[in-house]
Amino acid sequence: ARHLQLLQRQRQALDAAAASDVVVFVGQALFLDDQPVRQIVSELARRHVLLSASTVSELGRRFIALLALAHRQCAPRLQQAMALQGGYILHLDATYEDNSPLLMTGIDAVMEIVLGNIKLPSEKADGIVPFLRQLQQAFGPPLALVHDMSKGIRRAIEEVFPGIPDYICHFHFLRDLGKDLLGGDYDRLRKRL
Repeated sequence: ARHLQLLQRQRQALDAAAASDVVVFVGQALFLDDQPVRQIVSELARRHVLLSASTVSELGRRFIALLALAHRQCAPRLQQAMALQGGYILHLDATYEDNSPLLMTGIDAVMEIVLGNIKLPSEKADGIVPFLRQLQQAFGPPLALVHDMSKGIRRAIEEVFPGIPDYICHFHFLRDLGKDLLGGDYDRLRKRL
């Protein structure tokens, strides 16, 4: 009986390890390789792992949740590593598609790592402030900040990081400057073409 119990425990441990491997495989395929769910289902089937499309989608959500937990648990070690580099420079930006919520991201420009993400309904300060407070609590204050010219980001930074050097992203500055100075010319050229 003891031998059978030991075999069952070993089998459960192997199953758990295999399940975590599948979660990682699915997460990497979805979010790093940008593969569609159908393609992942086919690839898993070639490896003798038969899962439905809905199960693969669920494993993708599980991967993100586990990744977020691991990231949170690593925050003290990340803060130590950033301190060894002399601190961090916080780059902030938000991206969206069509009418979907914004995905705001904070990146350490020195070590080139993502410090955090949050989905927001808009780029208003009242939604950004809690995100910045979370970053401040996890990693301390940045040496400087870099972002686009969004009023919401500027107001949130003034509230959470007063007195810290604050810079406009060169790319966003030139893009917005081009729109302001050359927008009319571009519109006329587009209409003529």
